[in-house]
Amino acid sequence: MYPLFFSVSQKDIEFAEQIWDHFPADWAYLYSKSGELGAHMWDEIALKELPKAKIIVVFWSKNFATSGGCVKEAIQAAKLYRNGTLKPLIIRLDDYPLFWREGMSDDLRPVFDAVRVLADYRATEGSCTADMASRLIARMAEPFLHSDHPRMPRHDLVRALRHAMQLDKFTLAPSCWISGFNGVGRESIIREVNRDLAPNALGAVIEVNETTLPRQLLLRIESEVFGRDLDYLSGMIESIDENDVDSVVSAIERVFESGNYLILRHGRVVQEEVELPEWLDDVAKNLKPASRPKLYIVSQMPLAGQRLLKNRDVLVAFRVPTVDEQQLTEFCNQLIGYFDFDPHRWPDSEIARLVKVAAGNIGFLVALTRSASRMRDFEQIEAMLAQEDDRIAEAITVYVRWAFLQLKDYPDERKLLLFLNNVSPCHVLDLDIAIRPRRSILRVVSRLVDLGLVERETDEIYRLTPLLANRLNRELIQPELVKWIDEAQRIFCSQPFEVESKTQEGGHELVRLEARIQAALLSGGDGLPGAAKLFVSAAHWFQAGIRLYHASKWKHAYRLLRKAYESRGQFRDASRLEIDRYFCLAATRMRKYPESEECIARLNRDARSKPIAAFLQADLYEYRRQFLEAIEAYNLALDLNSDKDRRREFIYRPLIRCILSTRSPDFRRAEVVAKSYVNLKRTVFSLISLARVYLHWKYRGVQAGRDVPVDIDLLIKQAFRDLESYPGANAAPFELYAEEAEFTGDFTAALENMDQAIHMDPDRFQLRVVRWRLMAGSGRREFAEQALRELDAAKLNARFEAIWSSYVHSLAETYVRALLASGQRAALVNGFAPELQQNGELGRIISQSKH
Repeated sequence: MYPLFFSVSQKDIEFAEQIWDHFPADWAYLYSKSGELGAHMWDEIALKELPKAKIIVVFWSKNFATSGGCVKEAIQAAKLYRNGTLKPLIIRLDDYPLFWREGMSDDLRPVFDAVRVLADYRATEGSCTADMASRLIARMAEPFLHSDHPRMPRHDLVRALRHAMQLDKFTLAPSCWISGFNGVGRESIIREVNRDLAPNALGAVIEVNETTLPRQLLLRIESEVFGRDLDYLSGMIESIDENDVDSVVSAIERVFESGNYLILRHGRVVQEEVELPEWLDDVAKNLKPASRPKLYIVSQMPLAGQRLLKNRDVLVAFRVPTVDEQQLTEFCNQLIGYFDFDPHRWPDSEIARLVKVAAGNIGFLVALTRSASRMRDFEQIEAMLAQEDDRIAEAITVYVRWAFLQLKDYPDERKLLLFLNNVSPCHVLDLDIAIRPRRSILRVVSRLVDLGLVERETDEIYRLTPLLANRLNRELIQPELVKWIDEAQRIFCSQPFEVESKTQEGGHELVRLEARIQAALLSGGDGLPGAAKLFVSAAHWFQAGIRLYHASKWKHAYRLLRKAYESRGQFRDASRLEIDRYFCLAATRMRKYPESEECIARLNRDARSKPIAAFLQADLYEYRRQFLEAIEAYNLALDLNSDKDRRREFIYRPLIRCILSTRSPDFRRAEVVAKSYVNLKRTVFSLISLARVYLHWKYRGVQAGRDVPVDIDLLIKQAFRDLESYPGANAAPFELYAEEAEFTGDFTAALENMDQAIHMDPDRFQLRVVRWRLMAGSGRREFAEQALRELDAAKLNARFEAIWSSYVHSLAETYVRALLASGQRAALVNGFAPELQQNGELGRIISQSKH
C-alpha cells in the first residue's frame, strides 16, 4: 500500500517523476515507477492502489483533462473524498482552468465536476514549480512519518497505577510522578489509565528541564494546548510575572476542564539526572483532586528524599520497571510479524538474541526489531547486535554507533541529527530551512525514524529519541559537522517563519520561535530575531550556557551563564545550585578565579550543596595545576558523594589524572580508585584509567620511590585485555600502546600507534592533540619540526576551524615545546596563537614550558 497516489498524464510524467524522487520509494505510487507490467490498466489501479491511498496528488493540466485514465482516477477520488477516506491536493502544471467554462466541450464536464470537489480541499496557483509542489506534498504527507507499531499491554501496571492514584471511590489524586528508564512505556501506561477514565481525553506533552521557569511553561501550555499565537503570548509576558505558579495551576485546570490532561516530560539539557525545579511541587499542591488526574510528570529520576515526603499527599510517586524476558519475547514476535514481510524466516535463537540485547527495554527492542526486519542477511543482524551483554547502556551505545555508521554516505541525515541535538524540539519546516537538504526533508527524516534515532513528537514536531540521544554526542563531534552547525545556526536564527493560518489550532508558533532563540544563543551571537527579544529569558541563557560549556565553547558559555547567574533570584534551590555549578566551571576555564571562589563559598554555606562545592574546588585546583590540593579536594568530594553513583563516576577520572600528574604518585591509591571506578561502571573510560595506572606504576614507580608489584606485567596484560575486548574500545588501546612506547623511548612506535588510533577514530580531534604533544616532547628535532608544520597546517585547515578555540591553549603549550625542541625562539608562538596574547596568557605558557 502506498499512502500517496500520483495521478498524472503520460505527457506530464517527467514532472511527476521529479517529485517522486523526493520521497521514500514506498510512499508514493506512480505507475511509471511501479515496476509492474500492466499497471497502466485503469481497472488494476482502481481496485488495487487508489482505494488504499491516504492522499491523491492530481497533476492538473490540459493533458490531464483529456486523459481517459486520469479522468477515471479523478472521478473515483472525488467519491473517496466525499466518504472521508482520501485527501486531495491539486498541483496545477499550467494555466489551464480548474472550472468548466462556456465554450468547452461537454465531454469535459465529468472531470471538471470531480476536480471542483477536490479543489475545495486544496489547489495551487497556476504553473506550480517542482520545488513548490514537493514542499506542499511533503507538508500533507508528513503525518506518515509517525512511527507506528504494536503496543505492549502492561495491564498489571495500569491497574497498579490506577490503585495508587485512587483517593476514594470517585476521586483520584490530581497529579502523579511517573519514573523509570526511557523506553519502558511510561507514557503508554499513562494513556491506558486515562483511556479507562475518559476515552476521548488527550494528553498534551510538554518538555521541561532544570532551567524551566513557570511563565515559560505557561506560554508553552497556551501555545501547544490552546493554540495561542505570538500576539496573544506577547501580552501574557507583559502581564504575568516570571514565577507566577498560580497561572500555571489555572492553565492546567483549564486543560482538565477541556476534557484533557497534561504530561510534563523531563527532558535533558545535557543529562537527565538533574532534578526538576521545586516550583513544580507547588503546582501539584494547588491542583484539586477530581474524577481523574490532571498532571503527570514523567522522569527517569524517582521522586525521592525530602521531595517525596513533602509531596506524598498531593503527588503520587510511581515507578515503571523494565520487562521480563518472557513478556519481551512474546512482544518481539508481534513486532517481527508487523515489521517483517517474511516473519517465518526468524529462528527462535535470533529472536532470543534481540530480546537479550534489549535487556528489558521496550523502546530499544522496537528500534532493534525495526532495523533487523529490514535486513535479509542474519550476518548483518549479527553485526548490529555486536553487544550481547545484559548491560543495556553498553548495548545501546553499540547500536547507536552501528546506526550512525549506516549514515556514512548521508550527510543530510548527519546534519539533521546534530541540529536536533542542539535545537529541540523542532518543526519539520524549520528542519528543512536549517538543513537545506539535497532531497526532500521527509526522506531525510524517514531514514532517521526507521533507525530509531529521531521520533515524531506531535504533528510536524521532531526530536532525538531520548533512549538513544545521550549516546549520540560522541558521533556528532566530527570537525566538519561542528564547523557546519555554527554557520547553520547563525543562518537559521535569522530566518522568519510563516504561519499558514492564524486560526489554525496548535500552529506551534512558540516552538518555532524558541528554536530560533536556541540557535541564536548557541551560535554565540547576540542577534535575535525581532519577536524573539521579548520572549528570551534567564532560562534560555541558562540552558544555552550549559550546552555551550559541554561543547567546550567556554567564552560564549561564560557570557550566557553570567547572565543567568546575575538572574539567579528567579530560580529555586535545585536550579540555583546548577547555575552556581556551571558558572563556576565556566569561570574557572576563563581563569576568572575570584568568581569561581565566590560560587564555591556560597555552595559551602549550605550543607546540601557541600558535595558539589568540594568537586568544584578540586576542579579549580586542578586547572591551576595544584595537583596535591586537587587530590585532597577530590577525595573529600568522593566522601561527600558516597551515595551518589553518577557523581562519583565524574570524580574518579580526574582524581586518577591528578594522582598520576604528581611527581611521586601514590600508585596504590590510584589503583584502588581505578578499581572502584571499574566496579561502579565498566566503561572505556574506567578501563583505560586502570590500565594507565598500571603503565605509569611500571615505568615511573622506581623513579618516584614507590614499590612496584612483582606481577605488574601480568596486571598490565589483564588490564589491556579487558580494554581490548570492550565493545566500545575503538581507538583507546592504541592510545595506551603509544603511551607505553613513549615510556620505553620508542617514539617511532608511539607515533605509529597514535596514527592507528587517529585512523580508527579520525573525528576525535583530541587524538591529534595527544600526537602533537608526543612529537613535541620526544626530544627529537625532526619530530618537533614535523609537529610545528602540522600544527601550522591544522590552524589553516577549515575542517578544524569551529573547534580550534576549545584547544588553542593546550596547542599553544605544545607549540612552545616544539619550538624549544627544534632550537627556535619560544616567542614565535605569538604568530600561532595571537588570540592568547591578552592578559599575558602566552607569557605564562612560555614560562611554564621552560621549567
